[in-house]
Amino acid sequence: MKPDIDISQLSPAECILLAEELWERARNHPEAVPVPPEHLEELKRRLDAFESGTMGPGEPWEVVRDRLWRR
Repeated sequence: MKPDIDISQLSPAECILLAEELWERARNHPEAVPVPPEHLEELKRRLDAFESGTMGPGEPWEVVRDRLWRR
């Protein structure tokens, strides 16, 4: 269903505010946000690997952030 709102008439600031409101609504109702089965399978695979010790804890945030900033 397409909502009755023409976002092409919104300013960039209004678009950001709308996106924030939509995000808040979705965040407050996580049960209404569908999760594809393949995402759930991947999460289970990673959790199983972590719990079995075959996957380490990952990299510290600072290392990941620095690598991303170099791109």
